[in-house]
Amino acid sequence: MIKCIAGIIEPDEGEIYVDDRIINGLPIEDREVGYVFQEIALFPHMTVYDNVSYGPFVKGRKIIEAKDLIKEILNMMGLQDRAKEYPNALSGGARQKTAVARALISGSKLLLLDEPLGSLDAKVRLVLRYELRRLVKDLGLTAIHVTHDQEEAMSIADRMVVMRAGEIVEVGTPLELYMHPKKLFTAYFVGEANLFVGEIVKRNNYVKVDIDGMTLYSSHKVDFEDKEAVAVIRPEFIVVRRGKFSKGLWTGVIERKTFLGSVVRFEVRTNNNKMVAIKRPVSEASKFNVGDAVGMVLPPKALLLYPYPEEGLEKAISLE
Repeated sequence: MIKCIAGIIEPDEGEIYVDDRIINGLPIEDREVGYVFQEIALFPHMTVYDNVSYGPFVKGRKIIEAKDLIKEILNMMGLQDRAKEYPNALSGGARQKTAVARALISGSKLLLLDEPLGSLDAKVRLVLRYELRRLVKDLGLTAIHVTHDQEEAMSIADRMVVMRAGEIVEVGTPLELYMHPKKLFTAYFVGEANLFVGEIVKRNNYVKVDIDGMTLYSSHKVDFEDKEAVAVIRPEFIVVRRGKFSKGLWTGVIERKTFLGSVVRFEVRTNNNKMVAIKRPVSEASKFNVGDAVGMVLPPKALLLYPYPEEGLEKAISLE
């Protein structure tokens, strides 16, 4: 999609508008978009300064006239002290910053970022993604940022577009797509989610769902008539308890415990042979261990319901 916007690929059909201006058929250099590739494509024989100033140079602008702008961009990217260095002397993060600076100096209001942080170390990615967001906001740009890293997308985007096999599935804010996705695929794809196939047995203030003999409740209204449904709940919303369990509480045994940093992920096998993923703060980790019998509270306000897909659940949530 972004290659079509940039002019690298011409679409078979449809029209592309940037600021209400149709750009189909326009040469790449006339589209006024900046493009940052996943592969850090710098000229190895040029310094940081020369790489950044390449755009104005090929467009016929005198370097003397563009000098102030180049200096401003380098300062903004924190590259002013490295202007005379060559790409092979830079870290991955500094090289990608140089690539971003080169894209920005074109004067474009639209910045296309094609997985720009994918080849960088995790720590560098974390720092640079927030710097990119700050930069885009400070300059008043629009950025289309393609990434497979969901945490990266949710942490920097104002609006997210979930795509599957080249088609748009759903559009919304990161919070909307995480907390209240309209599509089952989005609920499964964005973040981690537990999916249970069951039957709706009552629709009152709470929707009651039977999952192979165990009951779940949802406080969300359902807008479909089907009885067969898919219940979805995220691991971090499930509360774990020990001790005597009240009737109707989901119970099971912890089969796996994984430390993930700030949270601990548990896998619990229920009495009706369902596997439930649960994430709890690391402060709770010492209370529960593999082999423990536990009860689980699945809050109705966190339980989302979707009609069972006609093509089957596996195909509906497939990435292709």
